[in-house]
This record gives sequence, C-alpha cells and structure tokens, in this order.
Amino acid sequence: MKINKLLLILFVLLAFAGNAVAQFGPIGYDFKDPYVEFDNLHFAVRLSTVNNIYCPDPNSLHIEKTSADELTLSCDVLSSAGGQLSSPGKIELRITKMGNSRLSVAAKASHPTEICKTILVLIKGINVTSIVSEYPQAKGVKEFTNNAGIMVSYPSRSATMPLVFITTADKEWFVLSKDKELRRKGFACSYDYLSKEPVILLSHDEDARNLSNSIESPEWIIGSGHTRLSIVKERCKDLEQNFNIIPYSKKADTKWIDELKLVAFFHGIHWTGHMFNTYEQMGDQLEWLCQTMDGKNIMAFLPAWDGRYYCTYPEHQPDERMGGREGLIKLVERAHKLGVKVVLMLGGPNLATFDFLRKHDMMDASLKGSDGYPQIQNWLDWNMDLSIETMGLIMNFGHPKYRQYMTEKTAELFDTYDVDGVFLDGALRWDNCPDYSPYEGLLQYTKEIRAKYPEKMIMGEDGYDAIYGLFDMFHTSGGPLGLENFMLRYTRQFYYLSYPAENGSAGIHEIGWSLNSPTIKSARLEFTIPSISLFDGIIETYGDSIRKKLKDYKTWQLKECPVMNE
Repeated sequence: MKINKLLLILFVLLAFAGNAVAQFGPIGYDFKDPYVEFDNLHFAVRLSTVNNIYCPDPNSLHIEKTSADELTLSCDVLSSAGGQLSSPGKIELRITKMGNSRLSVAAKASHPTEICKTILVLIKGINVTSIVSEYPQAKGVKEFTNNAGIMVSYPSRSATMPLVFITTADKEWFVLSKDKELRRKGFACSYDYLSKEPVILLSHDEDARNLSNSIESPEWIIGSGHTRLSIVKERCKDLEQNFNIIPYSKKADTKWIDELKLVAFFHGIHWTGHMFNTYEQMGDQLEWLCQTMDGKNIMAFLPAWDGRYYCTYPEHQPDERMGGREGLIKLVERAHKLGVKVVLMLGGPNLATFDFLRKHDMMDASLKGSDGYPQIQNWLDWNMDLSIETMGLIMNFGHPKYRQYMTEKTAELFDTYDVDGVFLDGALRWDNCPDYSPYEGLLQYTKEIRAKYPEKMIMGEDGYDAIYGLFDMFHTSGGPLGLENFMLRYTRQFYYLSYPAENGSAGIHEIGWSLNSPTIKSARLEFTIPSISLFDGIIETYGDSIRKKLKDYKTWQLKECPVMNE
C-alpha cells in the first residue's frame, strides 16, 4: 500500500511536470523594502517563510550606526504585500566595513508562528553588466539586461562555489559566502522597474532538516578591487579549514594518476540493447593499445559494462551477453598483466530503477527537493521514439539503506573482480533534502570505502567544491570546472563519456553523435587527461588515426595553473 501511494504521487508529478522551468522575476508591485545606505551602496533584507515573504515594517525600523565602520538595521514588526499586511517578528541586518574594499554583511530573522526557510539580502548601487559563477560551458556567465534577470544557485553545475563575480563597466565586484556548512545559496540580479536600476539578491537557505521559527545567515563578504584568483583561493582555504578538504598535492595515493596519459572508454551495451563490445573484445583492444603506449599510462573506463545502459541500475552485475562473470574476471586479469587500471561505471546518485526500488523496499530513498517530493529520472528519449522514458528515481546517497547497499556493492566489485576503481554517475546531485543530506552521504561512502580499500580509486561526474577532494578523478563536459580552474587543486579530470569514437559515435551516451559537440571542444587539453572511445571494429577501420593520437598522447603533461599551488 505504501509503495502504491508513492507511485501515485510520482505519476501525478509526471503528469504535471511537462517542460516547466523555474521562473524568476521581480514582484509586480512596490514591495516597499526599507533600504539603508552604507559605503555608497544601499541594502535591504527580507525573510521568506513557508507561508510568505516579509521585510521590516518601516514604522518599527531601528537603524543604529555603532561606529563609522558598522551599521545595524533591525525591527520587531514584519511587513508583507507592500505594506498591506503586517506580522510580529524580527529582522536584523548588520553591515561592517572591513577595509581593503570589503564589507561583511550578516542577517538574521524570526517569526513567532511560521517556519523560516530563507533570508535574503538586497543590494542596489552596482550597475551590473554580468554575473560570473562558472565557466561559460556550464552556463556560469550570464549577461544582465533590464528584460532578463539572472539567477544561479550553489551547489550546482553553474555555481560550484558559493561565490560570484559581478562585472560593471569599470570594475568587478565579488560576493562570497563564509558558511562553514553546505547549505544552498542563491545569487540573482533583477531590474527594479520603480527605481529603474539593477538590484542584486543574495539568499541563504536553512538546511531543510533543521527548519525552525528563526534563521541566521552566515557572513557574506562583498568587495571589489581583488583578483579572481585571490578570492577563489580564499574559498579554497575555507574549504580546507572547514570541510577538511585535502589538496591533491598532499594526497598520498595519487602518484599512479600522475602517470596517466590516456583514459580509454570501452562501451558496453546501449539502452536499446545494441552491444558495442564484449569483455573479450575489450581485452583485445587493450592489447592493441599497449603496442603503442605503456599500460601503466592507460586507464580502462567501462560504461554500460553491466548490460543495457541505465536499465538495471544499480544492480551492477556483469552482463551475460558480454561474457558474464568469468569474462569480466579475465578482462581485468588481462588488463593488469598489461599494467592497465580498470574502472567500472556505477549508477551512483543518478538513477535507481523502479524495479530495484520495489524489490529492495527503497522507494523512500530518492533525492527529494526541499518540498519533500521525489525527483524522477525522466529527461531522456533513449530510443528516438519522440517520447521520454521514465526510468526510475534520482537517489540520495545520504539515505542509510541505499548508501549501505552501494557501499556493499562497491566492496563486492572490488573483492570479486579486482577492479581498480568505481565511478559514480551524477555525483553532482544535491538538493536541500528534508530527510538526508546527499553531501553527508557521499562523505560517509567515500570514507568507508577508503578505509577498507585505500589503494582503490573513486571517481565521479561533475561535482562541486565540497566533494572535489573526496574523489580521485572526475569526468566533465568542459572546463576544468571551477572558477580559475580550482577543480585541479583537489582532483583531476578526463574527457566526458560522450567523447566520440573515430567515426563520431558517442556510443552508449544519449547524445548519439558528438564529433562537433561542445562536449569535446570546451574541455582544455592542457588540463584534461586525453581520452578515446573504442568499439569492436573501430581499430580495423581507423587504426592509423588512433595510433597517431596515441603517439601524441605519450608526451602529454598536465599544465600547472596558479590555483594548484599554495
């Protein structure tokens, strides 16, 4: 009965989901925020509860300038609906001049009867032309116009740090959160049609597991006249101090990664059932590669090694058509004799099928939004029939039962097949979940695996700053990810799974054909471990061109960038 109810909720969500995109824009009336001037900028503050949004009531507003360098705005009555409604409650905004063209801004609020979820700081006085939160391929550079607002949130692919740079015609500003926990941050800019100027919005969301009648924003640092590198490094120092992230240069077990010159993708079985390789064919191709390149310089990466891509996640058993259990064991043995490392792709947070979830009684283990509704894997047309397939649920590694299953599955693969590592698809998946933290789940999973298998590797797809140090390598569709390439301070990257074979096919990846895709054009070779994709028959047709690439890759070296160093 419980499962049937959950499925009913899912189908209702599917029916109404359509192509909905979150909208962002100014409220269509004068909200009447009371602004206060400080250091040539104007500041306001709002409290968002699960019921409404409030600003200080101007009639109860108290502004205190405790010194030339600090100002406090406070009230004990809240206003909403442009002053038509009022409510008891408190808001406080404190602004402090820190010197060196930096301001510290902090806010807190409470409501006697409503649950507080977000506190916002509004800023006027900066003539915004663009906001930069990531590199362009991740949609992290957004131009501002009066007709189109900007909004990005952290953690996400378009904001892998709680940091943005705001450009104007004559200088650049930055906004950095000093939060010592992983909590959602929002950065936005909209046009104020009444005062006819841009307004910057900064939001801090409380952890959905800890909502109460009060909320307090960690310190925001706002400034100008600093290089991007210096501010990115400041966030890196915060990560290393508050999140115990260890820079790559200080890790003990990464020396073999530094020897890699090639990641070879050996594609398995497409969603539709088309088989690109058997395990034996993969082994034959590996031996061919090692005629040109030393095996210790090669990592074999196996997507869809466990049957039809996505269709059985996260069962993760060798596919019988490809050669079954014995075939996979023999492949790994052949690879190891050549000095090649073998890594298996797992579904990770990205998907568990409905069949798996029902069988293992885990329908409650999905990644949920702050509203508590499960997130569905339903964004791809896998077979080109012009309708989207609904595969299952996106998963939350913080769910104890699911995390335990994935930990045990990883151990089984290491013990049974002696593979050298596993790859978690969708490691980026995060939301402000009301039940379990996806970040804390990944932290626990990697801790347990490393304690038992310190010599094995854990890889992931994309990511954000607080998890980069948990993984040995990532594959990304551009970059390196991170402002100032900061990802390379903590980990390494290779080309994305859709990197095409010599005939242009992306193999099992849903993009299909990607020879001219920005997937391969946006990743910078000097920072990205070279990659190739191999299917049965490709070598016979394109052997000469592949061999030429291998000879070039033998001399590849990672280029140092400033953020990698202290």
